[in-house]
Amino acid sequence: MARAKSPGVYDVIVVGGGVTGAGVARDCAMRGLKTLLLERGRPGAATTLSSSHLIHGGLRYLLYDRLTTHMTCWDSGHIVRIARPLLAQLPIVWPVYRGHAHGIETVETLLEAYDAFQPMKEGRPHLRLSAAETLRLFPGLSPEGLLGAVSFDEWWVDPLALVRDNLASARRHGAEIRADCAVTNLARAEDIVTGVLCGEEWIESRLVINAAGPWIDKVAGMAGLSIPLRLQKGTHLVYRKKLTPAGLLLEAADKVRYVFMIPSAQGTLVGPTDIAAPHDPDQVSTAPSEIKYLLDSLKRYFPRFPESYDETIVGARPILGQGGSEKLLSREFEVFDHERRDGLAGLLTIGGGKMSDFRLMAETVTDAACEKLGVAAGCRTQLETLSGEALGHVPAYPKPPKWLRRLLRRHPRLREFHAIAHLGATFAAHMARRPFSPPLADAERFRDHYCEP
Repeated sequence: MARAKSPGVYDVIVVGGGVTGAGVARDCAMRGLKTLLLERGRPGAATTLSSSHLIHGGLRYLLYDRLTTHMTCWDSGHIVRIARPLLAQLPIVWPVYRGHAHGIETVETLLEAYDAFQPMKEGRPHLRLSAAETLRLFPGLSPEGLLGAVSFDEWWVDPLALVRDNLASARRHGAEIRADCAVTNLARAEDIVTGVLCGEEWIESRLVINAAGPWIDKVAGMAGLSIPLRLQKGTHLVYRKKLTPAGLLLEAADKVRYVFMIPSAQGTLVGPTDIAAPHDPDQVSTAPSEIKYLLDSLKRYFPRFPESYDETIVGARPILGQGGSEKLLSREFEVFDHERRDGLAGLLTIGGGKMSDFRLMAETVTDAACEKLGVAAGCRTQLETLSGEALGHVPAYPKPPKWLRRLLRRHPRLREFHAIAHLGATFAAHMARRPFSPPLADAERFRDHYCEP
């Protein structure tokens, strides 16, 4: 039911100025809502900055969560189109060695499955390289046991610029943005949230959207509520120089996880780690064991890799609380309607997800906000660039059915079986085609394949 609006009252207050909150503020403002975003520090400088700086489709989720890969590729394409000046195509090479957990045919099968989703985000088909051509591209790579490599591409992004430009778009559409303004309490009138306390100021709104990433449980706690989160810590080593001509995906020292080497004009990121984080995201810090883990992983491939890095970045991933192993944790997001869930009106929470589907997260929670406020305005964030230009034709790729997403979200083992069944069928087709496969790519073809058109 829509709530009445008083003069001077915001329609929506967005709590959190990372990429998700910035996307929510933009979407709300573009639908004509009087919007205020509050960020306790520098926008984007916490969880968003500590990411791997990639708009990616989630290749590894194909092993156990195929629909997340599908949805992430679907929204990554929208992000690519609206934020193109901030992005750079990044080819990534996955070298395969004798004794790795996944053999070369299995790895290529995974990339063939990924090829089906790549057009959604304007990606390119994979290439397979011989060991000799892989060493031509990466002369410092250890040759011992190298079987070859498979390549794919993702989009590198400057995360702070992505937040900045989303907020600039939000401002152009009428939103107000306040940085260095920490929300310390929520105002309640019986069973309705009516605003927030920021510093010494009570600010009134018809609706509060909690988009605080790993801090969503803390914000919900101000209203006596709880959001189930399972925080995972990710650390990257930062080198302020480009150490490799393309990205690398490397089996880590524990032979379970993988680490990236991500080169860009800003330098090179190595990581991330992926371990359980403290319940309080403000207590997340890099442990010496994480640094050792990353360096040991790199030395498996580059015996002379420099140990002297410039800094580390670390953050907590806000994964919605689930049981089971870390491997089966879903990276999907969810909108928590606290009126329906907890009997407390005036508050919505958007939790989970990742930078690669922030726009879809914003669209989904803004849809819910408009329904609450009685506003009949559709999402337009995919139709206009962050600089304000109309996009014209937007490809209409299908999304997976909602009923299937809900079913697999509730049943992690079924979700894994669904993914493995698809990969099994792809592997059978791959092996049947293998005798007729085209020649392997050489270094020149690799460079031409990933050149900007």
